[in-house]
Amino acid sequence: MVKIISPLLMVLGVFISLAGQWVAFEIYANTKLLRIGENLSQFVHGLYSGDTLIKLNKGDESIFILRTAGGKVITTNNAIGPLKVEDFISASYSKGGDHVYAYIKRVSFSEYLNVLLERPFALGISLSGLILFLSGLILLFKGYKPIEEKELQEDILRKLKALRVSFATSRIIPKESLFEAEKIMDDIIKRMEGKT
Repeated sequence: MVKIISPLLMVLGVFISLAGQWVAFEIYANTKLLRIGENLSQFVHGLYSGDTLIKLNKGDESIFILRTAGGKVITTNNAIGPLKVEDFISASYSKGGDHVYAYIKRVSFSEYLNVLLERPFALGISLSGLILFLSGLILLFKGYKPIEEKELQEDILRKLKALRVSFATSRIIPKESLFEAEKIMDDIIKRMEGKT
């Protein structure tokens, strides 16, 4: 029975953990696209209004520059100042002597991790998958110690409820909640190993 449950828990854990990370990535990508869209809208509105230096609300995401055939330059306010070219992906378009340049900030793994950690739902799914995977791994390598099934289910259920409360309070007291969640996960892992 353990030989069947262990790989099943591991596969299910990997699938659930990846689902949580996918949710976080979707949130991150859609937020980034929304900011770029807002910047583009502000740039187009500034062009229509006749501004030559257009202020963007989300200036760290994108830079737009228009150089007309007559030599006039219209740009966003964040184009003035020191920039690291390697932080941006660029595209350009030319027609009739007019040149448009767009610089979009690259996708950042650290920003993605921040989104994952700031979203309790996505983090909870990922951690749940990790717990399932580790449980299957422990069962696979340590063997199964007979424990009262009902006692084990009640104990794990109690600890998972406490873990859910920690995730729910992570926005109010993030550092303490993450510490408490880590402690509860350690308790669950020890219980599954049969050390307590």
